[in-house]
Amino acid sequence: MNASLRDEAPSIAEIRDFWEHNPCGHETSETGDRLSYFKELEEYRYRTASWIPKAADFGAYRKRRVLEVGCGMGTDGAQFAAAGAEYTGVDLTEAAVALASENFELRGLRGEFMTANAEELPFADESFDHVYSFGVIHHTTNPEAIVAAIYRVLRPGGTVTVMLYNRTSINYYAEILVLRRLGRTLLRPASAPAVLSRMLRLPKEKLEGHRQQLLRIPHPTPEQWISMNTDGPDCPLARVYSAREAHDLFRSFHDFRTCVFMFDRSHWPLVGSMISDSLADMIGRRVGWNRMIYARK
Repeated sequence: MNASLRDEAPSIAEIRDFWEHNPCGHETSETGDRLSYFKELEEYRYRTASWIPKAADFGAYRKRRVLEVGCGMGTDGAQFAAAGAEYTGVDLTEAAVALASENFELRGLRGEFMTANAEELPFADESFDHVYSFGVIHHTTNPEAIVAAIYRVLRPGGTVTVMLYNRTSINYYAEILVLRRLGRTLLRPASAPAVLSRMLRLPKEKLEGHRQQLLRIPHPTPEQWISMNTDGPDCPLARVYSAREAHDLFRSFHDFRTCVFMFDRSHWPLVGSMISDSLADMIGRRVGWNRMIYARK
């Protein structure tokens, strides 16, 4: 049974199964040539989220040991490696590790990869100078365990950069809590996904998925509602964090600071095209969906 149909939290196995079949970002390129495929993924990522290179500061870790928790397809990892970091990537899924390894090999980059549950990182204490994790910890059953594992493998004075979904965002308060609840009522007719897809230029398959969830789970819990409205209707688990909640999660670290980015105009089909780059950037820096966290051990 789909974990989202039950009241208890999904298991690690269920979370792994979802991401095994849905590598993050895989749908942003359809080219057949493999190197071109990975380069198109990269181009799309940094075009739609141009703030990431600066926020991640990929070039600051030359000759330092960097661990990425949740390496995905290796897009960000390739930036660390190309800048001279001694890069290691771990991911919960074999699919991501295989794709990231292929990405590095095609680019001629050096890096190590392994499949692992980040709640139990398979490294010795004080092994890394920097740990990076973008959009991963909020999908786990035990985020406190991952943060504790990160703290353990960091050397004294080592740093961490993490992205979590932001509770105090326009995405959460306006889109997820209000607009999507209103839009859900429009999905009851069988023809609704096709009609709304044409009207709003939204992916038909995602609308169909939301309609199926509406039929299966007419009254989702708050946790279910957040999860099905972040990374697709079948996403088994997602959380959002305010600045205070993020600080509490990283309370063992020093020099904690947080800021927000990311206003995705594609989520606002009727008005998004009228919003300039500068206005979108301003909105993102005030009520953006991505909460960046920086701290030191």
